[in-house]
Amino acid sequence: MLGGAFSSCTRVEVASPSPNVALADAGFGGEPVGGSGSLAGAGGDGEAGAHVSEGGAPGAIDMGVWPSFATVANENSDVQAVLAAVSTLSIGTTTLPLEQRWDELSGATGSPRAVTWNRLDAMTQPYRDRDGTVALCIGIVDRQTPAWPDGVDLTTDAASSAIERTIDEVYRRYAEHLSHLCFGYEVDRYLAEATSASQKHVLAFLTHAVEYASHHPLRTRTPKTAIGIAITLDALSGGGSAPVDQLLLGDEVVAVYDPLDAEAALKAPESVAGEVTAALATLAAAPGATLPLTLFEVGYPSSSAVGSSEKAQKKYYDTLFDVLDNERQAVSFVGAFGLGDRAFADCEAEAASFGGTTAAQAQRALVRCSMGLRAETADDPAVATDKLAWPAVVAAVSRYR
Repeated sequence: MLGGAFSSCTRVEVASPSPNVALADAGFGGEPVGGSGSLAGAGGDGEAGAHVSEGGAPGAIDMGVWPSFATVANENSDVQAVLAAVSTLSIGTTTLPLEQRWDELSGATGSPRAVTWNRLDAMTQPYRDRDGTVALCIGIVDRQTPAWPDGVDLTTDAASSAIERTIDEVYRRYAEHLSHLCFGYEVDRYLAEATSASQKHVLAFLTHAVEYASHHPLRTRTPKTAIGIAITLDALSGGGSAPVDQLLLGDEVVAVYDPLDAEAALKAPESVAGEVTAALATLAAAPGATLPLTLFEVGYPSSSAVGSSEKAQKKYYDTLFDVLDNERQAVSFVGAFGLGDRAFADCEAEAASFGGTTAAQAQRALVRCSMGLRAETADDPAVATDKLAWPAVVAAVSRYR
């Protein structure tokens, strides 16, 4: 999602001095910037432990804001992405949520693609310098589309070795600050359209990735990195046809909220309460210990072009926080999407990954482009203004610590 969420958000104003952004010049051909081979499964017991916040308060919810921004012509988009990440840090968030397609992180052998890793390093550095954390999701699929590197066959040992090498790279760079590691993205969308054979192969591959990451020798931080699979909140709350029971892997369930229903119509802002409540009920009813829920991506549009408004966006967040106030023991992380509105071209490209008709994709692009909590002013695009929901989100960041 670096090419979507991070290559298009609002221009940002940074309260503290701008970081010294060092984005090394490197190719995108999968050249090795780390060691070769995998660090096969020694150490770690695969358990994340009790749901306790970084500050030690049981039931505290960690909260982050996605660093979305609107790209500015003739400005380096990587630098814009870093400044957006710094801007989210300035409001008091301690965790930076990120999602990246696997084929942009690694080549077919798992060799790191230096350009992507350099950008991730630069975006996460301000958080790591302040002892903050990173929540990273690796997109094995990107909603309805495959996101594994060209030439990879998920059924082979070579594919397993490649994802192991990618996981090694994540831990090598971020182990001390990696609070969440998930594999996705919105996997149920892909599985719903896949053949039964393809479903089996993807599920087996995801299971291997979770097991390898769970038992990694560098998974040593306290509390341990929480690991799971990223699916839609709708699937977890009873919608869709994907085998959700087979996706409850690892030690948390990672869910992504969709403001549109199955017919690509905008949901009522209050409907998020029912979805979160139903999702928690699903987890409580599942066999074994109840897994905590991570709301990796939540948000709602504000544009009148899709039948919404800033008031409706604020109502969505108010409703969500009302639910979370009573479910603080069951939810571990919330990622508000996002900091700023995005450029339509980026949202349009992203909408294609959701599938659906041309009309549905056009509607989704409009929705995704107005989900920011800040927007450029009409008379001065260089200045970002807060939307009505902004104060509620900033207050929640502080309240849930």
